[in-house]
This record gives sequence, C-alpha cells and structure tokens, in this order.
Amino acid sequence: MKERSPFLVGYLDNETNQSALPKSSDVVIIGGGLLGTSLAYYLSKSKVETVLIERDDINREASGTNAGSFHFQIALHQLTPNMSESEKRRLADEVRLQVDAASLWDEIERELDADLGVHFDGGIMVAETEDEMRVLKEKDAIEKEAGLESHILVGDEMRTFAPYLAPDLAGISFCPREGHANPLLVGPTYAYRAWQNGAHFRTGCDVTRIERINVGGDLKGRRFRVVTSRGVIECNRVVNATGAWAAELSSQLGLRIPLGLSGLHVNVTEPREYFLKSMVQHIGRRLTLKQTHNNTFIIGGGWPSREEKFPKRYSNTWSSTAGNLAVALRVLPMLADVKLLRTWSGVWAFTKDFKPILGESEKVPGYHIAMVPTGFTLGPMVAQMLSQYMTATPGKGKLPSEFNIDREVA
Repeated sequence: MKERSPFLVGYLDNETNQSALPKSSDVVIIGGGLLGTSLAYYLSKSKVETVLIERDDINREASGTNAGSFHFQIALHQLTPNMSESEKRRLADEVRLQVDAASLWDEIERELDADLGVHFDGGIMVAETEDEMRVLKEKDAIEKEAGLESHILVGDEMRTFAPYLAPDLAGISFCPREGHANPLLVGPTYAYRAWQNGAHFRTGCDVTRIERINVGGDLKGRRFRVVTSRGVIECNRVVNATGAWAAELSSQLGLRIPLGLSGLHVNVTEPREYFLKSMVQHIGRRLTLKQTHNNTFIIGGGWPSREEKFPKRYSNTWSSTAGNLAVALRVLPMLADVKLLRTWSGVWAFTKDFKPILGESEKVPGYHIAMVPTGFTLGPMVAQMLSQYMTATPGKGKLPSEFNIDREVA
C-alpha cells in the first residue's frame, strides 16, 4: 500500500535531489513543474529510465503559483470579435480537449492515492452588459456542441441560483464540470510517485547547454549531451518542460519556439464563513474568484505583473492588485469588508493560437517539448499523451498535428 500523504515528497530533497548526477539516461526531462513531474510519473510507470532536472525546486514556478482552477469554459482570452465559423470550430476543438482533461482529473486522486484538493463544484461565468451577454450565449452554444454541459441563467432565475452575486448582472453561464485543485500538492505528489517508480530527480541543477551527439549515427547510441551546473548527463531523448523558458533552451538547437510571456497576479484574503462553492469568472473582464475549503478567497484572472530575470520572481504591481479586486467587488459585493492578506505573482507562457506545443521535433529527432498555455488544467493530460507517444512502437505513436513543435505559432 502506498503512503497516502503527499507531504512525504520531502524524501526527494533529503535522499535523492542533491545526489551526483547520473552519467546517462534514456530520457532527461528539463523542468520540475506540473508537466515535467506528471510526465516523469507516466514514463516511470511504463518503466522508462527517466531523470528530471530542475534548476530551482520542484513546483516552484508557474505550476505552484497559479490559482489551481480548472478552466473548461471558453475564457475571455480565447475570444475574438465577430468570430468566423473556422474560429468557432477551433474553439469547439479546444473545449473537447478540456472535456477530456476533466475526465483525467476525475481519476487523478485515485491514480496517485492522495488528497489533492480536487473539487468539481461548478463554474459561473458572469456578464455585466447586454453585449457581454450575447458573447456568453455564443460561447455557450459552442460549448454545448463540443459536449460541455452549461446553462444560461438570467433575471430572477440567476438571482435565485446565485444570490451572492451582484443582482444587476445581465446574466450568467453555469458549467457543473469546472472546479479546482491545490496547486501546491499536485506537482509534488506526481514527483513523489514517480520517484517511487524509479525516476530520478535533481534540483538546484541548472541546464546551461544541450549538445547533439551521434547525429545521423546509430539510433541506439546516446543522441544528446546535457550540460548542467552539476555535471553532464547523456541521453537518448530530451523533453523540454520548462514552460516560459522553453524557447530559450530550444534556440540552442536551432529551433524557433515563439512564446508570449506574462506575469500574473494571485491574491488571497482572510477566511469568512464558507458559502461560495462555484468558481466565478467574467466573460468581459479579467477575473477568477473562488473560496477555498479553508474559507479564504483566491482572486486572480490574468492581471499582469512586472517581469524580472531569473532567479528573481515576477514582482507585483499595485495597479493590477487594485484592478483585480475592483472587478471582484463588482461581481461579489459582500467582499467589501474582507481583508486582503497576501498577493504574489507567477509567470504564464502562451502561444498565439493558445494550443499546446507537444511532441518531437522532426528537425531535431529525439528532442521533445511539452508546453501548454492552460498548464494546470491540461498539464496532466498532455503529459499522459506525450508519454503514450514516447512509449509507443516506433512509427506508431501519434499526437495532434496542430500541436506540432516545428509549426509557426506566432
């Protein structure tokens, strides 16, 4: 029987993380966020020799600094004015991907035998104006076509369903499948279970260079030399799971991976009596709002923070904090006397088409990237997809062509 407590990931630091770097491995994963740790788990579950390298600590960057929301509804950043039929089809495809991700989250605590704070309490998307209401209805139609359950509520029906919301809102869309998990637990638990399966982890290990070796030679030979601050490791396959820094490393191999980067604010308040079961979002303004099961409110939604160079963290700006809280108050007036306790920033990497970059480069065989804009929601699922590709019989594994890492994405 596995030990259920996810907090035993401390063993990774005490017993393995500071050990000497192995000389070689089949797979080297670079990046210890949710994508890297979940991929390490799925590969190690399939008995693939795996070493994960992280320059800081596990779950330190975006994976541990987001609000832990499951975004299955179409969000503000995905929408464009006067959407064409092709754009609607694109959104429907994205929703189908999110529906598949929801199915994995249904099973993730059972799979990892751990309490990760997974809750499916539904999500509310609010509209303030009639123009926003039209967008909400258009979004709702696309979601229903893609198989995501949602319900439009207006007037007294809305006020009865969600009496805590501002009563003069134009309407809401309710999606029963949305929810959240604890981002401080998911990635480290994947790492611990991967370690139990035989994966190796090295933290405080900065990758400075990736070199191709045996180019065009025997495919059974090592194809990459990964140079780090703690030594050199050779491997057959590399997976770049560094998120916001994926382009920087890939450029060493002549690959152009254009990413947009943004720092994002998250705010947490003092606890109040629990009443808000559903996550609240806004169709026209930046907002995610939920109450945790320890009764605090977490307020986010994509408000920008100030870029800082590693190893500094992205820093907060008061204008973003104030703007974010103002939208939250507009939607949930009873927050007026609730005290803000803490605010912090993470970093978000995204592509212009908002699709994952996932798979193996045709230009540099053996080199893989795992990057997804909605990393917390889709991270475990795309890691599972990549693991299935990497463990399939050569030539048999397939990934969606639109995720191709060699495509022009910006």
